[in-house]
Parts: sequence; C-alpha cells; structure tokens
Amino acid sequence: MVLFRINKIINLPENHSDPLVIGVGAHRACYIHPEDPHKCIKVIYSQNDPVAPKEIRRELAYYKHLNSYLKDWTGMTRYYGTVETNLGTGYVYDRVMDFDGKISQTMKDRYRVENLKDNWKELKELVEKLEKYMWDNLIITMALKPHNVLCRRISENEIIPVICDNVGTATRIPVVFYSSWLCHRKQKKLFAKFEHQPLIQALRSYEQVR
Repeated sequence: MVLFRINKIINLPENHSDPLVIGVGAHRACYIHPEDPHKCIKVIYSQNDPVAPKEIRRELAYYKHLNSYLKDWTGMTRYYGTVETNLGTGYVYDRVMDFDGKISQTMKDRYRVENLKDNWKELKELVEKLEKYMWDNLIITMALKPHNVLCRRISENEIIPVICDNVGTATRIPVVFYSSWLCHRKQKKLFAKFEHQPLIQALRSYEQVR
C-alpha cells in the first residue's frame, strides 16, 4: 500500500497592506508565518520576475555554505527551508524580534538623517558591531545597505545588528567562500561603499563635529 503525503498549503494574503505583511522588497514580500510567529515567509510576488529565481538560488547557496561553518548566528537570520503557499513557494526564515516582542526595525527606519543628532552615538556603535561581526565570521553580502540590516533590541540598553537580506555573491565560482584573505578584501570594498550611504555619511559628519 502506497501512502501519499499531502502537503499543507499555507494561505497568505495577496494584499500587501495586510497585517501579516512585514515588508515588500524589490522581488519578494515578507509575511509573518501564520503558524509560527517566530518565523517569516518570503514569497516572490511576481511569478514573471526573471531576476528573483536567480537571487534565491544565490541566497540559498550561500546559506548552505554558512551552515557548513558558522557557529555564531546572532548577526544573521537563519533559513529553515520551503513551504507551499497559495501565492507560490515560500522561503522560511527567522522573524527578528526585540526583547519586548516588537518587530525589530531596520537600520534605515530606526535612524533618520534628520534626527541623527539624538542617537548618532548609538548608530556608531551598531555599525562597529556590524562590521566586526561580518569580519570575524566571514560574512559576505551583495551590497551593504541600511534597509538590509535589522536593529534587534536585546534589552533596554543593548542593540545588535542582524543581516536579513541580500547575502552571498553573484560570482559563478565563489572563491571568497574558501579564502579568508579574499573574503576580507571583498568586505573592505563593501564597507567602503557602505560609507557612501546617506545615513552613514551623516553619521561621520556628527563624529567630525563632536
């Protein structure tokens, strides 16, 4: 007798203004997992998008690489596999939450250029933590931008950065995965470009004045 396993389909809202929607990126929408509030589901919202499948393959290849060596996941969201949804294949990740149960803000949302005078020191410390975590753990991203970094408040007085998107490399043969020297060279370029982000430029201006 052959038993068939029926895969449960998770229903997600098509309306991106629904409370289950955490955010919408260039290719995917991110939802709170209806059955596990500690996880989120990312789904391609345009099935005709030619870029999204390539990005997912690149990202999943990088997670496979990370799983082979990474011990400290405090600065990265974990990937848990796929689920079937009414909107197509969903990719399941950690949902990053603060100590008080609130959704962690992105660096872009938490720190505004126009209000930076009130918390530039906090941002400076967070950027230092981010770059140290990446350096120590050989983390590579396609580009380092404030909207791809979450600010996870682990207590009233402490925040840690968590990279949530755009990880890995687009090179066909990812030699940076297997050479710490090449990885660090790549990171130096990422950090240099990060300095040109308006938020980081504003931060450096406050540092010079102070």
